Amino acid sequence: MKDEELHRMRAALEQNKYRLAGLRARVQREAEAQTRSHSLPHTFGRHSTSWTKAHEAEFQHRLAVGIEEHGNDIGGLEAKIARQEEAIRARHLKKAREARPS
Repeated sequence: MKDEELHRMRAALEQNKYRLAGLRARVQREAEAQTRSHSLPHTFGRHSTSWTKAHEAEFQHRLAVGIEEHGNDIGGLEAKIARQEEAIRARHLKKAREARPS
């Protein structure tokens, strides 16, 4: 016998995890794009790279700003995921108690 409600709960949880990962990835992409759009110093010579410490500092700053701007959305999704995980655990415990012989 399949538990359709449990299946639905897990699908909703996975959808919210996907949305949270997408939101975080979008914030990171935006921060990187904004960082690359500014002319920051480049290194030259052997072992040079186009991503310098100045770029990393700028990226981290922009990432923090982006996370702060989307803090309500990220926090809301994290709280929702935590509630859904707890509901799934409670559902499993309830089914285990019902299945236990008297």
